[in-house]
Amino acid sequence: MGGRVSVLFLSTVLMCSMLAGCFGNDDSDDALPIDLVVHFDSTNGTIQQSFIGGSQISFTGVTFSFDYAYTTSDYGLETFSLDPGDGRPIITIDASESANIDVEYQIHGLYTVVLGATDINDNTVNQTVVLRVEQTIEWSEANSADPDDMEINTTPGNEGTGPMKLAVDSTVENPGDIVLGGSPVTVSWELVDPNSESKGIKTEQIADGQSASWKFDLNFPITGVHDLIVTIDQGQDRININHVVDLLYEQEESSPNPFESNDETEEDNSESE
Repeated sequence: MGGRVSVLFLSTVLMCSMLAGCFGNDDSDDALPIDLVVHFDSTNGTIQQSFIGGSQISFTGVTFSFDYAYTTSDYGLETFSLDPGDGRPIITIDASESANIDVEYQIHGLYTVVLGATDINDNTVNQTVVLRVEQTIEWSEANSADPDDMEINTTPGNEGTGPMKLAVDSTVENPGDIVLGGSPVTVSWELVDPNSESKGIKTEQIADGQSASWKFDLNFPITGVHDLIVTIDQGQDRININHVVDLLYEQEESSPNPFESNDETEEDNSESE
């Protein structure tokens, strides 16, 4: 009887050893054929826009660079890709020709970007990175008797969350008249939202040759076009206006992943010791 049991047990062991996965796990089945390694120095930036007399004189978007050079595959790599996360087409490049992708943003927002690599066997690996793009707008108007309204669009470049803050820093100057002498002027600032609702207002009298400022933060503004309005309520003098408006977002961007050479890594390790 004991001999039969031994024979049956040995037969079972031999059969199981022939079947993959009967004893233990085959780690090679779980290993990804692509090791996606992408380096990038920054994940946030600020669009710069300037107006003089109501006309745009400069505009600089934000460009992010992604380096796929250290991505490897068990097979040949075919393409690298980047989905900008704002509705634009996916950017795809031939892995045999280049390992760098640059993407520019001209509208503020929080963007979820998908980085990817595909090999010749159609294996694909993706990585998600969140980018924060803010905007600073400078507006200047000189010698004005009827100031223009400044339009501020809080709509982001995707369908995501809008800015957490619209920050206004405005200065109005009543320039002195050396020849004839000037007089005081009374001016009002007002920020109006897309629903024509006043969100902030200030009125101040400015003496000849003096200036006054208004700093105002609107938290979580609704999306759409806001108007920053300056009105001369009283006085005949012309005024100079300088607005600086920032559209700011929650700091929810991913951490940068800059390339570090072996020398830099060794230096950091020696300092930590």
